[in-house]
Amino acid sequence: MKAEETHRLCPDAMIRLEGDVAGRVISCSKGILWLTQTGTPGDHLIRAGEAFSVAQPGVVLISALEDSAYTVSGGKSHLLGSEWSFMPALRRMARRFEAVRKSLLA
Repeated sequence: MKAEETHRLCPDAMIRLEGDVAGRVISCSKGILWLTQTGTPGDHLIRAGEAFSVAQPGVVLISALEDSAYTVSGGKSHLLGSEWSFMPALRRMARRFEAVRKSLLA
């Protein structure tokens, strides 16, 4: 992955950010992203114009609740498998966030 390159993510895909992820900043420029990091309680939703700073080591999963665009900057890392289809368990979890997405867009 090139530094500061903008990536697009559709609602039925996710990416895995791993390596030296501490210090990375994930910035959302379009849509709503759902972030999950191993070893960190809870998930994070970021909307267009918002960013998330990864404070500790651990794999970060990035998925979109709608068509989204984002950049990842700082530190060293790489993306595994450019995009994955949601696994069934993640589809169930995404449904739980549907209500949150609707309230954010309202």
